[in-house]
Amino acid sequence: MPRKLTRAQKAGALLPMALLVGGWSAAVGNLGLANAIGGSSAGVPKVPATVFDQPATAERMAEAIDPQAGAPGTISTLATNGIPSAALYAYHHAETLLADADASCRLPWNLIAALGRVESNHGRVEGNALSNDGVASPGIFGAVLDGKGGTQKVADTDQGRYDHNALYDRTVGPFQFLPKVWDRYAVDSDTDGLKDPQNANDSAATAGVLLCSGSGDLSNERDARAAVQRFSGSTSDVDLVMKVSSSYASGVYSQTPDGYSTSTILTAQSNDQTLSPSERSKAHKKQKEADENAASTDDGSSSGTNGGGTSGVIPGGGSNNGGSNNGGGNGGSNNGGGSNNGGGNGNNGGGGNGGSNNPVQSTVKKTTDTVKKTTDKVKKTVDNTTKKVDDTTKKVGETTKKVTDKLKKLGKK
Repeated sequence: MPRKLTRAQKAGALLPMALLVGGWSAAVGNLGLANAIGGSSAGVPKVPATVFDQPATAERMAEAIDPQAGAPGTISTLATNGIPSAALYAYHHAETLLADADASCRLPWNLIAALGRVESNHGRVEGNALSNDGVASPGIFGAVLDGKGGTQKVADTDQGRYDHNALYDRTVGPFQFLPKVWDRYAVDSDTDGLKDPQNANDSAATAGVLLCSGSGDLSNERDARAAVQRFSGSTSDVDLVMKVSSSYASGVYSQTPDGYSTSTILTAQSNDQTLSPSERSKAHKKQKEADENAASTDDGSSSGTNGGGTSGVIPGGGSNNGGSNNGGGNGGSNNGGGSNNGGGNGNNGGGGNGGSNNPVQSTVKKTTDTVKKTTDKVKKTVDNTTKKVDDTTKKVGETTKKVTDKLKKLGKK
């Protein structure tokens, strides 16, 4: 097996080559970076000694981070959102490969996984799912980069080979690589003879190569941040990637089955990141008030503050004098005592505002009444049907007896 070069040796080999061909890009191109090495170390990639300083992607998939959930919702649902088994294997495998290729990089699996979460929710955006082999199906493709709708304008570089578009480029796969980047640095991580951007194994290892380019130690947060910034080209995503990475490193994740896409994160208005802070604050206040009202009007059995009275000895007070929102007593509709306008007397007890101050309980009562009526109708129908069957059975029995008697008489004759 060939001896691995140190970073200094790699840099030394690059310098004269760069001078000969007139630039760094030509030098790394001649080195065939990120191609798998043959022989007994098949699948182990080569890592650029010079920092990869161009974004590997144009923009992450908008669906990867639910806009309503935002960063807070993404972090809080990491455990329930889970990581597909195939993706989890791909991330750990990439960590192992990069440790063999460049031990000083110290690339942790969780940093690659965090990128996979932010870029495509581990290959599960837009109805995609990972197969047991780690291939995203039907395929992850970013927006057409034609300069419209706020996108970059990137003319076609792969003749549609990877992104199925021969006019403009689109980012591809779970890590959303630009075709020109993929074409140059792709790794055949699973050694199946293909370098497939839709394959989580290949794309995770390729992401690792680009993160490890240069001389950073990615177990160090500062170097890890710089590497993520270079990869994504988006300052806004760096904090989220680092937070997700930290959570994964702490064990905040779950392994989920392959073959499934994901659903939208359910987010309350008070946490909706598409709303302004003041709008979220108002929504939080309304929700709090609704929760308090629901708790205080649980069953309408609270005694009135001013109205009320027991057993109808004292007539209930005027409106709004009953117990908490609904008034005491047992009469009225849903919760409140007396009539719907409060102030009942007799056996209905306390005043206050009867009626449906609690919409949830009102709905429950209506539903209960409907179910009871339906049940009664069904029971009545069943009873009637049973009676008819019994009557029919009785008539059949009588008819059978008559026929039997006639046959007996005929037999005697």
